Amino acid sequence: MSDNTTIEVDVAVIGAGTAGMHAFSTARRAGARAVMIDHGPLGTLCARAGCMPSKAVLYAAKRWSTLQSLLPEGSVQHLPAGHTTPQQLWQEALAIRDALVAGNVRQVHKLGGTDLLQVSARFIAPDTLALSDGRRVQARAFVLATGSEAVKPEDLVAQLGNALITTDELFYLPELPRSVAVMGLGAIGLEMGVALSRLGVQVAAAGRAPVVAKISDPEVALAAARYFGAQLPMALGEAQISVRKEGDGVLMQAGALQHRAQYLLAALGRKPRLQGMEVEQAGVQLDDKGRPQMQAGTLRCAGSQVFVAGDTSGGRALMHEAGHEGTLATQQALKALGDSDWKNMTERPRTTPMSIVFSDPDIAEVGVRFDQLPPDALMGTVTGTGSGRSKLMHAPHHLLRLYAERSTGRLLGASLLCAGGEHVAHQLAWAIQRGETVDSMLELPYYHPTLEEMIDTALRAMRRDLRAAV
Repeated sequence: MSDNTTIEVDVAVIGAGTAGMHAFSTARRAGARAVMIDHGPLGTLCARAGCMPSKAVLYAAKRWSTLQSLLPEGSVQHLPAGHTTPQQLWQEALAIRDALVAGNVRQVHKLGGTDLLQVSARFIAPDTLALSDGRRVQARAFVLATGSEAVKPEDLVAQLGNALITTDELFYLPELPRSVAVMGLGAIGLEMGVALSRLGVQVAAAGRAPVVAKISDPEVALAAARYFGAQLPMALGEAQISVRKEGDGVLMQAGALQHRAQYLLAALGRKPRLQGMEVEQAGVQLDDKGRPQMQAGTLRCAGSQVFVAGDTSGGRALMHEAGHEGTLATQQALKALGDSDWKNMTERPRTTPMSIVFSDPDIAEVGVRFDQLPPDALMGTVTGTGSGRSKLMHAPHHLLRLYAERSTGRLLGASLLCAGGEHVAHQLAWAIQRGETVDSMLELPYYHPTLEEMIDTALRAMRRDLRAAV
């Protein structure tokens, strides 16, 4: 029913995902009047179609591939009646996803209470939103945290129809696909290509980039391409990837690679979800990719009272980054309002950049990327052949590269391909953020035989390099 009431608040948060929840919670803790607006369905992207279902499927794939690796070749079909199947593992992963979404929805309702408005919203003035139920929200500042949607090229939509899917649809398929062609070999394309292949799905993948997962370090990129290229048919650096409808499925061609499949999984990135918001009415300007133009330090869209957080900002689509930006956007918004309680508000500082691909072996990049290092950066390299734990794991493909500032020995970044690399990456991110150096890191214990010893080995090589230069 229509209601012409105008709700007046200090901050209106649009979006109830990870960034929006952090933004709203920050406003509440600061004593600001706030509302959180989301038309639904509720539940973060991470829980519905992002990090959580993808990791559940990756874990399911690991269980199945481990079973296969322990049995004589061809004996899987002779397993006893009642044994676990890939389809059962797929359904278990989807059930985990559903439970996580349900828990997240309860969390949103508990956080927002009566200030959670489950309606659509659009700007009609720099300080006013019109809601789909007839009400209006007048706010002194806005945090735009509407999330993102998977990129679906219009020509592929027209050609392939329901045979074109993204992860937004993949994790809602009740049946494990028989075959999939993956277009795009960034993090999600690689993760899902590997996971589906290990579950017995016929998979081939192609990407325009010459490396997988956007790895910047050439040695790690080469090691990853070699390893995963042996896991599934893969074409990298293909400028022309053609796909056409064939029967009920698709045919993908990329160079010498040709693959017929039930679905094309488009893993081509995500774009901000802004359709129908009319953000221009608030003074927000969009770039040529449809992303809000904002000041990197404040997350503020110039000439407006709109602050942007999470996937809407077009930055790294990572849950911890989205939460951080939600907090920072509200802090900046409240400071900009200039009220005595808020103008000196302490900002939450940025954390060390970190990205992890859970491809088993994991790919991770921490701190300063290889392509952004100073020309004289100090580097330490260790491979699986030089790691006791890697030798035990039959993993000569493991690779760790550490970077440091030559003049001070201060750690700058790292890139790695390693089983359990998620843990090594976290330790290195903490060390970089705390300003550790080659020497200070070598004062710490490294238990034998662990993968963390790879850090010790790389550091010792860097120290030798430093001493040789003296």
